[in-house]
Amino acid sequence: MNLLLRLLAVGALLTASVSSAADAFQGKVSLAITAGKGKSQTLNYSIKDQRLRMDMEAEGHSVATIMDMGKLEMLMLMAEQKMYMVMPMKKPVEQAMAKQGGESTADIEFTGKTDTILGYKCNQILVKDKGTVTEMWVAEGLGMFMGLGQQGGGGGMFGGGHKSANAAKWEEALKGKGGFPLRVISTDPKGKESFRMEATKIEPGTLPDSLFVPPAGYQKFQMPDLGNLNPFKRGE
Repeated sequence: MNLLLRLLAVGALLTASVSSAADAFQGKVSLAITAGKGKSQTLNYSIKDQRLRMDMEAEGHSVATIMDMGKLEMLMLMAEQKMYMVMPMKKPVEQAMAKQGGESTADIEFTGKTDTILGYKCNQILVKDKGTVTEMWVAEGLGMFMGLGQQGGGGGMFGGGHKSANAAKWEEALKGKGGFPLRVISTDPKGKESFRMEATKIEPGTLPDSLFVPPAGYQKFQMPDLGNLNPFKRGE
């Protein structure tokens, strides 16, 4: 269950941007992610109104996460087990916002440089922290970006569980800003690339509502308390 527990950490990244409706974009953004010497993996973002679905491959497993900003509710779909779990997002959002109260050690620079990626104009943002530099190219008009998980960008689901503090900082730099990163490159203090995420495809278009609900035949899987270490319990 370690994979599942790490994926649940996505909820901890939610911020005040959750309370804002997504913009007019509807469709899918495909992201290729490489952390360290790991193989490139694909994360698909599907966006419709205030709903977001992330489909990912992690450690040989397929997992989908659905976030409903209107209901402040997150669903996790486990295709191999044909199960799904529903989690309220209100408490994780409040906890994430409370953690933002402290001063950040990261230096965030809006350089004014622009680039065009897959037809979208992007602004460059640099996040510098303790010698680590993350270069982001952020586009407007592509809906919400809710992060990669608590240890995304060089750790967690895509990096074998190695925590990357700077990865969290570049994700935090986007919170509440409304931008969507189409290219992210992190380098360590020695100048060696440690993480790369780049959009490979953007597909605007109408998405079916069925994409944002559990498929027929899936069984509900309940986890009463995130802090409870007792075994999971099956729901009805």
